Amino acid sequence: MAVGLGIVGLGWWGRVLANAVIAAEGVELTGGFARSEESRATFSDDYETAIPESLESMLADPNLHGIVVATPHSTHRAIIEAAAAAGKAVLMEKPLALTVEEGRAAVAAAAAAGIPLQVGHQRRRTAANRHIRKMIDAGEIGDIQMVEANQSVPNALNHADDAWRRNRAESPLGGMTSLGVHKVDTMHYLIGPMRRVSVFTKNEMDRPEIDEATVIAIEFESGAVGSLVTSFVVPVISRLSLYGMKATAFNDYDGKSLEVQQVGGGREPVDLEPVDPVVDQLVEFGKVIRGEAEPETGAAEGMAVVSVLEAMVESSETGRAVDVRY
Repeated sequence: MAVGLGIVGLGWWGRVLANAVIAAEGVELTGGFARSEESRATFSDDYETAIPESLESMLADPNLHGIVVATPHSTHRAIIEAAAAAGKAVLMEKPLALTVEEGRAAVAAAAAAGIPLQVGHQRRRTAANRHIRKMIDAGEIGDIQMVEANQSVPNALNHADDAWRRNRAESPLGGMTSLGVHKVDTMHYLIGPMRRVSVFTKNEMDRPEIDEATVIAIEFESGAVGSLVTSFVVPVISRLSLYGMKATAFNDYDGKSLEVQQVGGGREPVDLEPVDPVVDQLVEFGKVIRGEAEPETGAAEGMAVVSVLEAMVESSETGRAVDVRY
């Protein structure tokens, strides 16, 4: 059965997701919805889909089995609650919510309705991260001591002044909310829960309104330590280095490149099988809806990231290290 999926939020990333639906096996694009009538009409013309007049009418479509959401972060709870009321599955772009309270309410609504809830933390699925996970499981990394990561793009210099991604309320700590949380999930995937965090952030430019650069120092429950840097105003960076007592793994170029350095040796490249992590997560979403799989990044994984985000915001406001309350 081909699972019918609709896109909610038709901006740049919404179209990336629409293209991924088209490319993914087992799912098909049924339509798209945004608040803007012009955006809906353009999307309908470009993708040859129906034009729902409201989110409610879209959710009432019997050919729709689930929605893939790329909307402002503050809208996530209400959209999940609407989908739950309509009995439709949800793949929600990260972060699941801006606060633990909002996230728990959204998760509770999905659970009460019995609908699948998946969160779009696709970067753990990159070829490099999958290989690193296999190395960890095989004991090839050894005892993990530390991790360094950077997830940055210069989007704040390109967005309009009224764009929601440049709104501090929608993007606390700047790029950390839209970008850095990807690496938070990846660190959970590779290392495990974080015990406490300490954040430094800067906002000194007249434009953009949001913070330009943010760094988080991390202590993991395992005893490992780490750092995560993100910025909305520097050239594209997506890398992660994991340091163990047997080897270090250097993931670069958004998971497309991996080098490994053994103790006493030099860096050696690793051959990776190319993968599109966005398409991969949509293939899984189709299987989840058909009852063939459980979401790898479901409610629990999404809430773990929200818990860290809330602790980071508290640390930036208080100037203190903050325990993560999962």
